[in-house]
Amino acid sequence: MKKFIGIICCFMITVVLYIYICVVVSPKSIEDSGGTSYYRGMGFLAEPKNSIDVMVYGNSDVYSGFSPAKLFDEYGYTSYTSGTALQTIGVINHLLKRTIKTQTPKVVVLDVDCLYEKLKFVDNTNLLLAPFTFHARWKEINSRDFYTMPDRTKKYDISKGYVYSDKVYKFENINYMGNENARPLPVPRRNLKQLEYFIDTCKNNDIEIILIELPSATSWNFAKHNFIEKYSRDRDIPFIDMNVKDSNFNINYSRDFRDNGDHLNVNGAEKATLLIGEYLSKNYNMFLTDKRNHSDYAYWKDVVDNYIKNKS
Repeated sequence: MKKFIGIICCFMITVVLYIYICVVVSPKSIEDSGGTSYYRGMGFLAEPKNSIDVMVYGNSDVYSGFSPAKLFDEYGYTSYTSGTALQTIGVINHLLKRTIKTQTPKVVVLDVDCLYEKLKFVDNTNLLLAPFTFHARWKEINSRDFYTMPDRTKKYDISKGYVYSDKVYKFENINYMGNENARPLPVPRRNLKQLEYFIDTCKNNDIEIILIELPSATSWNFAKHNFIEKYSRDRDIPFIDMNVKDSNFNINYSRDFRDNGDHLNVNGAEKATLLIGEYLSKNYNMFLTDKRNHSDYAYWKDVVDNYIKNKS
């Protein structure tokens, strides 16, 4: 019996020590290594209650290609970009449920590139996997990491989820979209089911939906476009694909990307944001109001000033 109790005690001590190690290596701020993926997508939890008009979900394409500060500066609409690298529609559904607990967005924008993301076997937001996903943090751990709990609900992000980059990669257009009449490539069944859940949740909460696809030469083509275009038309959901000519995005391949045609830089992000802002203004002005001169939203001036400071 004593031997059995000893084994149980050793096991419990090991579990407690492992959990403590998880806490120590977890990022404590957005600036820490791994902090962007751990906190940025949920930064909306630190926003004032019911203050966000437009939520934008997706993967790294959205945090590179949509600027809430630019949208507010031009149209006065409040927004937040909830995106992390390789984010799946399953994770986005979790974020959507967290969103509607504290916010009442009028419009939700979903970048559909995430619908073709494969299932992630390692969740970089899972605290219990921290020693594996944030192993690089061993080099930067300091005293505060030993007594500070990672709290994903109070990480205010003045960039509202947007990741600024003025790096320019001169991408050579090689007709990445392929054949315009390509056979539609279906979204994987698991993700399609999650998309249906996403749409139902929005409709049940009186949230308008817009599907978009930001320019992405490495992951998008006409086969995917043709499937999403028919899917959205069948469900009467607007779809703006900025990879095709009729979107009026007017891609400048020598100025708009920060890498090999995968992510937009600030030049491309401003164009994409203005395009979405124009669509919101024309189609949802009955729900959205200009808040630039509203005293309750005066703190957004700091958001815009911070954005302009980054550009200067």
